[in-house]
Amino acid sequence: MIMTAKFSDVSPLLLILPFAKGRLGGILKTRTGKFPSFPLFQRWKWNSPSLTTAKHPSFPRTRETRLIAAEPKWNNVDAGLRRAGREFGTETKKHIASLILLVIGAVVTLPCHLPAQSKPLKEVRVPYALGGSTGFFWVAHKSGAFEKYGLKVLPIFMRGGREAVQALISRDVSIMQQGSSGVITAWAQGAKDLVAIGATGNKLDYIFVSTPAIKKPADLKGKRIAISQLGASTDFIARIALRQLGLNEKEVTLVSLGAQGERWAALAGGHVDASLFQPPVTLRARKLGMPIWIDFAKIDYEYVTAGPVTTRSYIKAERETVMNFMRGLADGMEFYRDDRNRETVIKYLGEFYRSTNAEELEETRRVYSQVSTGLPVVTVKAMENMIASDRVLSAANVNAMDVLDLSFLKQLEEERKAKK
Repeated sequence: MIMTAKFSDVSPLLLILPFAKGRLGGILKTRTGKFPSFPLFQRWKWNSPSLTTAKHPSFPRTRETRLIAAEPKWNNVDAGLRRAGREFGTETKKHIASLILLVIGAVVTLPCHLPAQSKPLKEVRVPYALGGSTGFFWVAHKSGAFEKYGLKVLPIFMRGGREAVQALISRDVSIMQQGSSGVITAWAQGAKDLVAIGATGNKLDYIFVSTPAIKKPADLKGKRIAISQLGASTDFIARIALRQLGLNEKEVTLVSLGAQGERWAALAGGHVDASLFQPPVTLRARKLGMPIWIDFAKIDYEYVTAGPVTTRSYIKAERETVMNFMRGLADGMEFYRDDRNRETVIKYLGEFYRSTNAEELEETRRVYSQVSTGLPVVTVKAMENMIASDRVLSAANVNAMDVLDLSFLKQLEEERKAKK
């Protein structure tokens, strides 16, 4: 049976009792004098005529005595309500405390489970060209090596290094993965902001091949030699090959045809007489018995065939971004060389070359896994050979160290040593 009680005696967490007389919604009314308020459903005790009959002789007949008789024992009611309030309040407080702890725990642990959402990946646009050692960059991209260091690399295919250098100078891109010959030429012509920071290929891996109609080097006079683009690495290397064969570059015609797939089609179709190739096309040329006049891989000639290039202004503004790119590239090179990843690497190389020739793709993976150290190492000697191979650059007295920043490689080597 619900009774009214003093508001001060009830726990603050206790719901307000309903139907108290004289208050909205049954708000509790404090007892005054000897006329307490009764809930509506108890008022039959003193309003019901049946209780005033002889059937109920014990029930008082006057209003005053009825009120006195119906008056509850306030001490007992107060004690009961206080006890119920304490019990209700204790349980409610326990539930509230548990809920608060649950919310705090969720807030504290949430960032641990969602690190990527707290810091989005930084986008870096990187132009690249098709070529053997550039496959390291592609595998790093496909294997997620750059994402580990907070970068979202956006590869952009460009046929030659000259286009990529122009994009880098105009700040359309931040870093490029291309041959460094065009970089040195642009630097010598005034683009002093350009700087090479590493290499995925620090030695020449090309072969100089001709059609079977060429029986001796002198037969190349007046012939057409396919390169990727004027000013690109294949342009420089073709000139080196001609000099080693005792020919003058003015005695031949250099034709820009693009990537080595296009050059191979032109050579096989008889549209040109010679060209330069890297794996996996090297395997194709050997199988067909085409004359290989120079195999640069056998003479151990240091030369930067491809590697990361950026600008000094970008390094100044985003040094950690450049360092993270180098870390991702190094991890990708290690992934490439690990035999446990053989099938995955072949799959990525197939996408890179748009080829399904498993034998050629395996040959490419095998060759570059052997020549790489696992780090994008560039040497001063390789850069000096590039400068010496070009008559204009050698006459310009370009210092190799002016075009290099080896600080990122040094930091990479120190970090790798610390991990061991």
